[in-house]
Amino acid sequence: MKRKYATAIIFSVAAIGFTWVSPYIAMYRISIAAKSVRLENLAQQADLPAVRASVARQLRAAGETAGDDDFKEMLDTIVSPPGITLLILHGKQGADGKRHDFGMAYRSWNEVVLRRSGAGPAASQFLLRRHGIWDWKLADITLPPELL
Repeated sequence: MKRKYATAIIFSVAAIGFTWVSPYIAMYRISIAAKSVRLENLAQQADLPAVRASVARQLRAAGETAGDDDFKEMLDTIVSPPGITLLILHGKQGADGKRHDFGMAYRSWNEVVLRRSGAGPAASQFLLRRHGIWDWKLADITLPPELL
């Protein structure tokens, strides 16, 4: 009987641990998909229309006054595999010469914000939304101030 309880406790702790780590795994998968430079791979890991709308909203709020074609081109550059890769890698090597990894903060059960810990306000923030129990998709990117 004690063995059943011990087994149940071990599996419960493992499930809770994996649930806590799953956003980091998702961010790793997103960075790998972005580095592959294939939009199809990235589209499987990210809600690209939501990310695009978020970036467009931020650019307009910052007073971006480029023409329609220039604005669309800028948006296509940022919300592309190379653009997202640059945002993910931005701030990894801090000004202090140290490596900064992602820090995580749960907004709710279904939303997690990841940003470079110790990188200061210049780092991008990434909002992941839960899809299923352990699946997450990139839903929003907060651009660093120097891009706005």
